[in-house]
Amino acid sequence: MKESRPSEAVSKNTASLSSTIVKFFTSVRTTITLLFLLALCAIIGTIIPQGELSHTHGMAGQTFSNRLVLILDLNNVYRSWWFTSLLGLLAFNILGCLLKRLPLIISEWKGTKKKFSFSVKFMDSRSPENLKKLLISPIRNMFKGDPTIVDRAGSLTLSWERNRIYLWGFPLIHVAIIIILIGGLIGVFWGFRGHVQIRVGDKSSNFGLLSTGEIRELPFTIMVDGFTLTKYPTGEPKEFRSDVRLVASDGQELKGSILVNHPLTFKGISLYQSDYRLIGLSKVNLTVKNEAGATETFSVSPMEPISIKEPATQIRVRGFDPGASQRGAGIEISVTDKDQKQTTLRLYEKDIEPVKVAGLKLSFSGYEPTYATGLQVGYDPGSRVVWLGSIMLILGFILTLFTNIQRLQIELIPEKNRTRIVVSGRSKRLRKEFRESVESVLKASLEKN
Repeated sequence: MKESRPSEAVSKNTASLSSTIVKFFTSVRTTITLLFLLALCAIIGTIIPQGELSHTHGMAGQTFSNRLVLILDLNNVYRSWWFTSLLGLLAFNILGCLLKRLPLIISEWKGTKKKFSFSVKFMDSRSPENLKKLLISPIRNMFKGDPTIVDRAGSLTLSWERNRIYLWGFPLIHVAIIIILIGGLIGVFWGFRGHVQIRVGDKSSNFGLLSTGEIRELPFTIMVDGFTLTKYPTGEPKEFRSDVRLVASDGQELKGSILVNHPLTFKGISLYQSDYRLIGLSKVNLTVKNEAGATETFSVSPMEPISIKEPATQIRVRGFDPGASQRGAGIEISVTDKDQKQTTLRLYEKDIEPVKVAGLKLSFSGYEPTYATGLQVGYDPGSRVVWLGSIMLILGFILTLFTNIQRLQIELIPEKNRTRIVVSGRSKRLRKEFRESVESVLKASLEKN
């Protein structure tokens, strides 16, 4: 009895493992499974807030769910190791499917191996040469061109083909998806997202990463020249815009406005309008009416004194409430009369009746706020790669959806005193109609003549 050698067993195991790996990366079932898992990840990324630091999830270690979120990076799904691994596996899987079918596509393009979807046969008493002249004319009208003719020892083969460019739709789509995935992975590993908050009139070149909170420096300085907030009649924010200047160390400068969904890009880094915060006042409008009926409106900065001559009084704005109550925004003021007696009170913007104190009627009639704008900082070095892949993907879909490869081959084979006619054809779409049209034309030509 012949025994197998250890080297042969190892060789067989290696071949079996290689076959399993190749089968995995060339399987459509693998593609569907990976797409399902990526869709599941997208659902998780939608449900769990992304980009938040660990303390926003209640400190790691308090509950099992919090620990699970942090261990699996569920608060940073699209940059987690397992999500990028799925993208990498999908890229290799699509590449495997492409390499599996590419030789067949190249063979079809060159004509060395032709694929047909139907075949019909006829018999006729005329010679192949006579039938050639008879059949070329009607088929030429269908394909708008003359055939390629091959003569093999008396047997004639007539071939027509159009829209052969369709064959490259499949590989173009697959290459495009791979390029898009590569661009996404480049963005994941070498890109970043951060946030910076800058007071109007100030500047900054630092920002904090959303994923870790690490402070990084930009290659330019952000100068906020102004911030505009537009509200609906209900008081809800309608639009907020930051007017900025971006100044690089080499003196290059870009001036523009950043709005929601309208970012500003400089040195490859994009700035998005993210949020804003009311941090104080620049001016307060205070209306003062004395006992004689004289009314005057003052526009002053916080802590700037207002001196009233009649009666002799001094007023200062000491605090501000942005409007947490139904009475709207409010201010805290101190009123000092001629006897140096000081009274502290609150005025609200929506109060109809003025407040009486020290012989005066005071009303809070408005303010000029000071804002800090919140900007999201984004850098994606893979964006151009993704754009390239997207363009290729569109071209691939155009070739696949809007072109229709059609191929017809007629073989005229002499047999004793007659000729066997073998008709083979292919049409990617409307196969039944194409076949019926070819059969109808051929039968009509053979019967007519």
